[in-house]
Amino acid sequence: MHADTGKPWTTATLRRRFITTELVSGAVLVSVVIAVADESGGILDVFAITVLSLIIFWLTEVFAHTVAAQRRRRDTDVLSVRSSVRAAVADSRGLLLAGIPPLIFLLLGLVGVGDGEVAYWTALWVQVALLAVVGWIAFGGPRIAWYWRVGGALATAGLGMLAILLKILVH
Repeated sequence: MHADTGKPWTTATLRRRFITTELVSGAVLVSVVIAVADESGGILDVFAITVLSLIIFWLTEVFAHTVAAQRRRRDTDVLSVRSSVRAAVADSRGLLLAGIPPLIFLLLGLVGVGDGEVAYWTALWVQVALLAVVGWIAFGGPRIAWYWRVGGALATAGLGMLAILLKILVH
């Protein structure tokens, strides 16, 4: 249910609120970071490099949005860095959201709930699933043929699969 209206979430609502370029690129970015991280150093190393990379890329994204927002400002406009940063934080939240699911599984492996290697691979595969859901929602709608949704889900999930392929090739 939608918190503001009490109505059920629609595909269109989910698309508008959650499906962003930052979510897709963030999910792929986190997958690649996890994939190339050296898990032989332990799950703590993978977790730490993933968290630090996510924070650095998010800060970069916020800064880039803040800088890019200035292109719309005329020379006679008042500079409002605060509103630019506020908008940039809102626009780039998808990048942080993309990191939550795999970090949960890495954390579970870190605290000993499961095997570290299982947590590592689960973190990668959960990103593939996240990307598939993103593609499914992005290409959904009442008059959209089912094969567009399936194709969108498979294509988007394929980006996560590329990260896993990279992992296999690198290690």
